Amino acid sequence: MIESVKDKLWDILKQKEVSLAMLFSRDGRILWHKGREVIGKTIEDGEGFSKSSIGATIEKGGHFEKEGAFATLSGSNLPLSAMTLQVKSLIIQQVDPDLFLYIDSGVKESFTTSDRDMFRIIGELLGKTIETIKDRHVGIAGSSQAAGRLRELVLRYSLEEEPVLLIGETGVGKSYVAELIHQFSGRKGRFVIVNCPTIPENLLESEIFGHRKGAFTGADANKKGLLEEADGGTFLLDEIGEVPVTVQAKLLQLLDTRKYRVLGDTKERTADVRIIAATNRDLQEDIETKRFRQDLYYRLNVLPIKIPPLRERKEDIRSIVQENMMLLRGKSIVSGFWEAIMDHAWPGNARELIHVLKRAGIAIEEPAIGENIRDIIQGTSKSKTQGAGDMAVNIRDDIKAGKTFWETAWRSFMDRDLSRADLKTFLDRCFEENDRNIKRMCRSLNIPDKDYPRFVSALHKYDIHPKKKL
Repeated sequence: MIESVKDKLWDILKQKEVSLAMLFSRDGRILWHKGREVIGKTIEDGEGFSKSSIGATIEKGGHFEKEGAFATLSGSNLPLSAMTLQVKSLIIQQVDPDLFLYIDSGVKESFTTSDRDMFRIIGELLGKTIETIKDRHVGIAGSSQAAGRLRELVLRYSLEEEPVLLIGETGVGKSYVAELIHQFSGRKGRFVIVNCPTIPENLLESEIFGHRKGAFTGADANKKGLLEEADGGTFLLDEIGEVPVTVQAKLLQLLDTRKYRVLGDTKERTADVRIIAATNRDLQEDIETKRFRQDLYYRLNVLPIKIPPLRERKEDIRSIVQENMMLLRGKSIVSGFWEAIMDHAWPGNARELIHVLKRAGIAIEEPAIGENIRDIIQGTSKSKTQGAGDMAVNIRDDIKAGKTFWETAWRSFMDRDLSRADLKTFLDRCFEENDRNIKRMCRSLNIPDKDYPRFVSALHKYDIHPKKKL
């Protein structure tokens, strides 16, 4: 929505021969600009606009003149910074309590009265658009300060083009937040997710960038990469901490230049995508152990959002339940329900809570849910710790249906739905069932022969090899 308004805004401004249009925040961040070159990401460090005019606007809360939050400067009224740029006329309009629209004419003639009226209408339209989105509560339930801050960041970062780094435990909703940022940005392309842990290391580069026929052994046809699929949209690198260092270098180049090459192709391509990365790992710790590039971390960590676990914002649980009442399939809530819900620590965060509500709607036959929700909560928790229980059965069923180890057990392990001990127990059993033969076990888990080295490496890396004891 915001992106389309900005595009229309610039189309109109171009007709008025505007030299520069720029949106900036009260804290001095440059969120968007079109026209004359602007250097830098903040007002303080940037170049190519009148800093003193903007500084005075922010200092006076946007009230530069009696007209309210609308500043019009031209001729001898212009500050030295504007005259140095040879700007003839400039306007600064407050479009939101925290956002300002800057427009200048450059070396062209000063703005007319009709121009100023048009710019005022444009600014008001942008402000109303932002206010409309705020009224929709941005799809994040909860009345806590953390939930409010999260909504604020989603809105603000949807205005920008710089990378976002989402940090939080498994189940807090990192992918959901990324999709909200994409949705409110108004980008016309798709929202594409790369589930990094589920893709074999030797195939990850091809999955992201694509490959040409003959680029490597087994490349029997051209393959379009997920990056190309996301053209004009948003590209989420889910669990970026699992990306091998060799691929990290190419992601850094993509972030720095917006350029990339398809494997086996000599032509360089431009990527029109917004990059968002998500992780449940401590990337600073990974940098110290050389598992993650420091330069890539700094390039991704431009706009960080730390999503707190549910246990730290329990006042939001009631809102989340109320927004998902349809999962209870018409059953009413009675005494004992909220006590049971609030007593639980929710190690699986919002994802676990949603899963409990789904199971309660299906498994509880009574028309009302109260104290009996505890059985569902306990059953869900047990399924996370009993390696031979429900989750292991579900994984086995999925593998029998043709899914691979990477799509089932490994994905659950990376999401922390399956503990290391649970995964070790599962693998130990598979190992025994396949006469203690690792290669035979791989085939029983639908792991392709080419992934055998990656599988053995993972067994040693995470200390889950069947021949070892925990």
